[in-house]
Amino acid sequence: MIQTIPLRQLTIGMYIVEIPGHPQLSVRQQGVIRSPQVLRLLQQQGVASVMVDFDRSSATLHPQPGTNNQSQATSVTKTNAANFSEELPRAQKLYNQARKLQQRTMENLLHGDGIDLQAIDKTAEAFIDSIFRNADALGCLRLLRDKDEYLLEHSIGVTILMVMFAKHLQISGQQLHDLCVGALLHDVGKIRVPDKVLQKPGKLSDAEFVIMKSHAMYSREIMNQTEGLSPIAREVAAQHHEKLDGSGYPMGLKGDQISHYGRMIAICDIYDALTADRVYRPGMLPIQALKILASMAPHHLDEQLLRQFIHCVGLYPPGSFVELASGHLALVLESNSNPLLPMVKVIYNVRTNERVMHEQIDLAGPYNRDKIVRAVKLDDYRLDPKDYL
Repeated sequence: MIQTIPLRQLTIGMYIVEIPGHPQLSVRQQGVIRSPQVLRLLQQQGVASVMVDFDRSSATLHPQPGTNNQSQATSVTKTNAANFSEELPRAQKLYNQARKLQQRTMENLLHGDGIDLQAIDKTAEAFIDSIFRNADALGCLRLLRDKDEYLLEHSIGVTILMVMFAKHLQISGQQLHDLCVGALLHDVGKIRVPDKVLQKPGKLSDAEFVIMKSHAMYSREIMNQTEGLSPIAREVAAQHHEKLDGSGYPMGLKGDQISHYGRMIAICDIYDALTADRVYRPGMLPIQALKILASMAPHHLDEQLLRQFIHCVGLYPPGSFVELASGHLALVLESNSNPLLPMVKVIYNVRTNERVMHEQIDLAGPYNRDKIVRAVKLDDYRLDPKDYL
C-alpha cells in the first residue's frame, strides 16, 4: 500500500517511493530510510510530505495516544519481541559497546575533536530495538553495573530509562530516536569539569558543587556546537537539571519554560543517580528512590509524568532483589501486568543461609502461593548481584 504522509511521520525503516515537489530528491532518496541523517536532510530541503510504500517498509503507522484520527499518526519501528533469555546476551553486548562509545566520545571531546554522530545514531537505534524486543534485559543490566564506573555508565543508565519511559508514553519514530540521542549525550559537559571535583569520592563542598553544576551549561554549549543534532536532543541535554520552581540549573527555567522532554529527562536522571552504587555510597532501593522523587513533585518534578514513570519502572524493576514470604531471596527477571507479581529467580534461602537452585517462579502464575515481602540489597547478605544474572 502506497500512502502520502507528512514528513514528521517518516521514520527509519520506511520505503520512500516519491517526494512530491522534489523530483531530484525522489531519485536520490528512493528506497528504505536507514539513518537519521537522511531524515535531517529532507527537513533541511523543505520537504513537506513523502509517498511511502508500506508493503516494502519495516515500519508502520500507529495512532497517537488519545486520538482516533488516523490522519494524525506517528510511526513505530517494527521489532520482533524476544523473551528475557534471548535478549539478555544481545543487551549485554550492546551495553558494553555503549560503554566504549561513551569513553571514546569523552576522549574525543577532551582532545578537541567532535562527536561521532553516526556512531551515536547507530547506538541509539540499537538501544531502541533492544528495549522494544524486551525492555527487561537492559533494565536489568542498568542495576547490575560497576560502582567504580558510575560517571561512564550513568548516561547509559539514563538512556535505558529514557527509552523505556518514552515507549511507555507511546512516543515513537524520530522523536524517540532524538530523545535517545539526547540522553546518551546529556552529560558530555562533564569533560570540562576538573577531575578533582568530578572524581571526588565523597560529598562536594559548596564551592565544588558550583563547579560541578557547570557541566550542564557545558553540555548545552557542546550540543549547540555540534551540527546535525535535533532540537529535541539539544533540549534533553540542556534541561536535565532544570526544576519547575526555577531552582534548577544552568538556566533557572521555570514552569512552561521547561519542555515535556526536559521534564522527562529530569526524572530519569535523578532516579538513575539515586539507585546507582557509587564508590562512596550504595545505591538506594528502587522503592526508596521513588519515594524521594514523589517528595519532589509538583515543585521540582512534573507530577503527572512522575506517576507515569512509576508505572513504567515499577516498584520491583528487573535487576532488583526481593525477599519472598517463603524465606527465599530472588532476583526480579521480568515484569508482569501486576507490578507486585513479577517473574523472579530464587537464589538464596534466608532461613538456612544457603544458596539454592536457581528456580524461576512466575509470582502471577495460577499455582504460585509465594509473594514479595520486601525489596532487599544483596550486599546485606554478602552476596554479589552479578553472580546471579
